[in-house]
Amino acid sequence: MLAKKKYIKAVNADGIFINKYETRLPQTIIHEIILKHFENSDKKPKCLFIGWDGCRADAMKYLVKSSNEKVSGYNETGLFSAVSEIKKRGGLYITYVDGEKDSKQETSTAQGWASALCGKWMKTTWRHGSEWCLDDDYPTVLKTLSCKGFKTSFCAEWSVHFENTYSREIAFAQKNNLPQYFCQLEGDVAIYHHFIERISGDDDFIFAIFENPDHNGHNTGFGDDNYRYISGICNLDRFSYCLLCEIKKRETFDEEDWLVLIASDHGGHGNRHGTHNIQDATAFLAVSKPV
Repeated sequence: MLAKKKYIKAVNADGIFINKYETRLPQTIIHEIILKHFENSDKKPKCLFIGWDGCRADAMKYLVKSSNEKVSGYNETGLFSAVSEIKKRGGLYITYVDGEKDSKQETSTAQGWASALCGKWMKTTWRHGSEWCLDDDYPTVLKTLSCKGFKTSFCAEWSVHFENTYSREIAFAQKNNLPQYFCQLEGDVAIYHHFIERISGDDDFIFAIFENPDHNGHNTGFGDDNYRYISGICNLDRFSYCLLCEIKKRETFDEEDWLVLIASDHGGHGNRHGTHNIQDATAFLAVSKPV
């Protein structure tokens, strides 16, 4: 109970999030935000979705200055912070990733990213054989957009994404010759360069997942008091800021309408996640347009 109160106090600190823990948003809203952007844009719609696997919401106080010095310390919001830059344009929101009371979702990687991409909660009983595998009832935004002719891409390190979770969708895209690109790479630096390649390659929707927070969490502990965990998140914030700069470099930037999102799939506690406790089930969403 004390840990829960401490966590809520941290995420509710003035000046960090637009909303409060009590008004947190469902992670499934990401799917809706993306599709609305492509439907309603006056210019050529583009979207960059940056995943920070395993990043807890309370880590945002190291990236965005709270008006409470006891939370942020004597500090300033970073001039080269992607989360802070995106918050200025849109907002930074607290989200939940464990489903609804009547549709609970395990706070794990496969379910977390799938609920964001599909707009539906993934019940723990949802299985194909012995592994996670999306079926036709769970189309991702990549599939929806590529079927409309938009060029989409998905890059990650974890092999389960490609061998299990999205295997049917990958096969569908290949069979129907859709402009839907899937790529498995190892390490966040490689994924960073992949982001740059896809931005310059004129993809319309780009999604890729940085793994640093999740790796550090499992190896050294999830938590805002673990310097190795927080250092990894701060590094990703700078990586992501550089990606914002890459977008602005595009010769066609003035003719385009870019939506940028940064989000996590789950939090964590100790060296694990997957439960419905507050540290695992609370995440964040930075989005460049108000929700």
